[in-house]
Amino acid sequence: MYMIGAMVAAGFIILACLARHEEGKPLDRMALYIYKKGCIYRIPVLNAHPVQRDLESLYPGESGLLLQGEYYRKKIRLLLAVLSVGTLLGVSARLGADMESSLTDNGELLRPARGEGARQVKLMVQTEGEDPCTILVEVPERRANEKELEESYEEFWEQWKKRTLADNPSWQEVSLPLEPAEELEGFPFEVSWKSSNYEVLGRNGTIHALQIPVQVRLTVESRYLDFCRQEELDVCVIPQTLKGTERLAARVLDAYGLAQQKYADQDRILLPDSLGESDLSWREVREDHGPVLMLMTLATAAAVFVLQDRDLHKQVLKRRERMKENYPVVLNKFILYLGAGMTIRGAFQKIAQDHCGGEKEEYQPLYQEMLFACNRLQAGISESRAYEMWAARTGLQDCARLSAMLIQNLKKGNAALLVRLREEGERALQEELNLHRKKGEEAGTGLLAPMVMMMAIVMVLVMVPAFRSFGL
Repeated sequence: MYMIGAMVAAGFIILACLARHEEGKPLDRMALYIYKKGCIYRIPVLNAHPVQRDLESLYPGESGLLLQGEYYRKKIRLLLAVLSVGTLLGVSARLGADMESSLTDNGELLRPARGEGARQVKLMVQTEGEDPCTILVEVPERRANEKELEESYEEFWEQWKKRTLADNPSWQEVSLPLEPAEELEGFPFEVSWKSSNYEVLGRNGTIHALQIPVQVRLTVESRYLDFCRQEELDVCVIPQTLKGTERLAARVLDAYGLAQQKYADQDRILLPDSLGESDLSWREVREDHGPVLMLMTLATAAAVFVLQDRDLHKQVLKRRERMKENYPVVLNKFILYLGAGMTIRGAFQKIAQDHCGGEKEEYQPLYQEMLFACNRLQAGISESRAYEMWAARTGLQDCARLSAMLIQNLKKGNAALLVRLREEGERALQEELNLHRKKGEEAGTGLLAPMVMMMAIVMVLVMVPAFRSFGL
């Protein structure tokens, strides 16, 4: 993880040096440099024509190339920010994991300070000729002197035996691992126990490989400050067969149990360096979330880069839907103004100017496009060309039909223009009614899930008292 962090940091430093002549803040300079190089080498992800079309639709009258450059500069800046923050989090997670290490270079486990409680440490151990195995050990804090409560000891002892026996039928038929507890909730006693034969019954209650039942005596010592009680249990062990790493792990746990007892009054536990005639090597298995965070960072950065284009296109579709809602109103005004004797150009400009300026311009994009077309007319573009470009920019079939009617009337004249506009108005009104009806049905469908949840709650409130009244 440190190597990845160093590579990312080196990349940012090199990129910052290359982009030092650009303008803006550091991330802005780097983003602008990457975009310029992407344009020079024609990288597809930085030269998407659909993105340029969507931006031109959202911002009429502005340069598509400039809009695209600013859009990709912001995207790349966000991408770099996500990459830098994710890498920093990954390195920090790895650094935190290294700082929390409990195993020293001398093969010693550091105990927790008093009051911190026991700590679990995952260790990987390897010996010659064997595959490495992973064990989970508990490193208790340094013991302190404690008192015994005589009146609760008998109850505690019976519960401890029941808990330790686990799923075995009796102490004379122990075939499954025991579950000895160092303490029980509600009792102040701390328990330590010894096996008369660790090769049969391990320190943590594990059963080792034997062919015949073996009698083992457990010596259990319960302490609370100055009070101490010692009990003995005779156990008939029917061991289970262990192979490979399971057998090695059981033997190593037994060796660790002996080491823990030997160094119980010290701050550190010296781990055994051999097991029989085989040497042991230890390595702590630390939880390192750095690679996971790095993968999540890369996935987030890619998602941010890709999903922004989809959000941009959604804005275009939403704007187009808003224009479709405005179309019947615009068409009815055309019919009104043309019926009053105005020319097509005059009616078009009158409709656009009625909604020019103020807050209405932001929420009524169809009038924005009409105003933009009026500016083109004033710039000298022919009337038929302006209407054609207006319909093309809106992207609506309705506007394309209206534009065709207006252009045909300009070129050839059409005495039945008002009749055709009224027919188009009736059709547009019917489509608007169908659109609102569809939205209402979608809203009703979206309310089904909350209604079902509320119905389930009501059924529970009604049925639970009814079942209770029948004693169920």
